Amino acid sequence: DTGEGVRVDKVFEPGVSTKKHGWGLGLTLARRIVESYHRGRLVLKESRPGRTVFAILLPVWREGGER
Repeated sequence: DTGEGVRVDKVFEPGVSTKKHGWGLGLTLARRIVESYHRGRLVLKESRPGRTVFAILLPVWREGGER
């Protein structure tokens, strides 16, 4: 990663992109899928020049459908 990092306050907003021809939908859609379909969370853990880290947190389901 050679980028300058992401803006924490806008990273999941639609239309936000650091790429010249980017649409800014990737993280928006990824978060929606993780939250809506898997009841999880997509979070930005760290962002600085040369390093950006996201985490996907998913609930653990036990046999019988219990959480």
